[in-house]
Amino acid sequence: MKKNGTLRFFSALAMLFSFAVIFNACKPCDTTECLNGGEAKEDSNGNCFCDCPAGFSGPSCEVQDLCFNVECGTNATCDPADGECYCNDGYEPGTNPQNCDVQIRSKYFGSYNGQDVCPSGTYTYSCQLLTSSQGVEYFIISGFGGFGNAPDAGCPANPFNIVAKVVDATHFIIEEQTPAACNLRIKSGDASGADNQGFRDPATGIITFTYTAVFTDTNPPSGETCDAVLTPL
Repeated sequence: MKKNGTLRFFSALAMLFSFAVIFNACKPCDTTECLNGGEAKEDSNGNCFCDCPAGFSGPSCEVQDLCFNVECGTNATCDPADGECYCNDGYEPGTNPQNCDVQIRSKYFGSYNGQDVCPSGTYTYSCQLLTSSQGVEYFIISGFGGFGNAPDAGCPANPFNIVAKVVDATHFIIEEQTPAACNLRIKSGDASGADNQGFRDPATGIITFTYTAVFTDTNPPSGETCDAVLTPL
């Protein structure tokens, strides 16, 4: 009898062990595949998820953050598409290629002689290209255009200011705007919107662009397209 009792004890123990093995094998998280060092875990509702290490994400930790631990220089930002650092808009590298510490608009600053060739006539003037408070991508053309003294523009006696936006060191655009106290709407490009980028010659510093001026105090509004040349003094 003692021998049979011992056998029954070990048989029961073996069954418990088998159940434990089966139970562990059937844990839902055992079949969850986590990549890149992720660890399968079970939440409070019994659902499995991958606990991803820093720098990885996604259901299986399959997505790598290429910018993880990437330190960019001054005024530069890491692009998650390739993990490379690029200058923020309006900046370019200076003497240290790691830092984007040069404002591109500064290449445009200075005093210029301007000449606008329009269907209504040719206008000459002096102007300055200055910093703008709108942001590092913008500069002001102060004293722009012969329209400043044109009665049709309804402007003050002095030439007016317009704001330009830098694209890069050689290109810019003049977004549609109405200069202060003027019955005039102006933007770069012709009436169809073509050739809407101005150009700065890096060798000579001469700036050329086409713009369209529309007088808003006529019905219907009338306007013309002009070619402007700004020559540095």
